[in-house]
Amino acid sequence: MADDKDQANADVQDEPTLQAVELEDLPLTEEEQVAIAAAGARPARRSATVEAKGRPTRKQSATGAETHRKRTTPAQFVRESIEELKKVIWPTLSQWQQYFIVVLVFVLFIIAIVSVLDLLFGWALLQFFG
Repeated sequence: MADDKDQANADVQDEPTLQAVELEDLPLTEEEQVAIAAAGARPARRSATVEAKGRPTRKQSATGAETHRKRTTPAQFVRESIEELKKVIWPTLSQWQQYFIVVLVFVLFIIAIVSVLDLLFGWALLQFFG
């Protein structure tokens, strides 16, 4: 039965549409020809039929999966944290210095912007209410 549907869909896709036949006779610009070719390259949408299962889906608790996990002890947490920290690729001293300078310059830049805005708004409020 699936082969019949695939064959019917293949037959429909192979036949040129009425619109495509009519457009071939018209003089088209290159952009229009590309647009028509791109539209024709899209896959055709198949109408899928959904068959019912005949039964409701079971709840997750009814599947038998264990939902309660054993709590991690503080000692196990520290051991796992140390294991993860050993996997980290730490930056070199020169990278630390470069990162420090970049962050310092960025913070000073933001401080300057906020200070200028504070002075401008303060001056504007004094002029308005002053």
